[in-house]
Amino acid sequence: MTNTVFYQIDIRNISMTIDLRQIRQFVAVAEELSFRNAAIRLNMSQPPLSTAIRLLEQELGETLLDRNSRSVRLTQVGEVFLREARRTLAQAEHAINLARRTGDGIVGSLRITFVASAALGILPQLVRRFRNQHPEAAISLDSDTTGSQIAALRHGRSDIALVVVPLQDRSGIELIPFRQERMMLAVPHDHWLAKHETVEIGRLTEETFVTFPFSEGPGFESQFLSACQRAGFSPTIRQEVSQMLTKIMLVATGVGIALVPAAFSSVPMPDVVFLPILEHGKPLVYDMAFAMPERHDNPLVKRFLETAAAFALPKAE
Repeated sequence: MTNTVFYQIDIRNISMTIDLRQIRQFVAVAEELSFRNAAIRLNMSQPPLSTAIRLLEQELGETLLDRNSRSVRLTQVGEVFLREARRTLAQAEHAINLARRTGDGIVGSLRITFVASAALGILPQLVRRFRNQHPEAAISLDSDTTGSQIAALRHGRSDIALVVVPLQDRSGIELIPFRQERMMLAVPHDHWLAKHETVEIGRLTEETFVTFPFSEGPGFESQFLSACQRAGFSPTIRQEVSQMLTKIMLVATGVGIALVPAAFSSVPMPDVVFLPILEHGKPLVYDMAFAMPERHDNPLVKRFLETAAAFALPKAE
């Protein structure tokens, strides 16, 4: 009875000077079963190819090819080595492609933070399009106040943030303008303004407001305060809260009125009426921008900004 010897070779664990070029040369000879044809396929002359295969066999300490003046055939070891060589070349090609795609910002991971109003506005459409364009990219999303978003960028916990500007401190932060969005005025349903279609900010001089802490929402609050100052008054602030929905809930309880992003007017809230707020007849707006560290090495940030450009608006319409 003939004894059959089974060989298993994992060439990834071979410690020697074999390189991918030698493996490709062997595969060409093994597939062509002709040094002449393999040399033509590799665009090289035949003697160096024969030398390369001989050196490969010396490194392995095994005969891979039986050859004579008339024919070339694989040995049993050669058949096993051919199978593993093809796998190695395929894996190397995959690694090269993956590295190039990562460098081009096609794959990888992207951590995005955003202000809560963006979740009710354009951000879902933007992220959906980006996912379709980069299906291999891992994307994480989290909502937070502008102040906390900037802290996350500075401490490396986020790659890019959609924030309301201006910022209190933008040192080390790059800003890319994105959109202007409208503000709305939230009032209790029984407030004297509730039956109006719009309201001029100058009519709010005697009102009491619910606002954000300036440290958490400096962009939104600074634009609100600036508009009040331009209208000739300083607002009376009853309470500060760090969440927009809490702000609206306090309006419902009658604590005061509040300026909120227009996106929140789509959130059903009993006992609250949302009114367009105007400044000299024009919508009162706030500015949004993408923020990122001035020094960042994630190519997906650039790709995301390229996608976002299609959603950018110079001003609210």
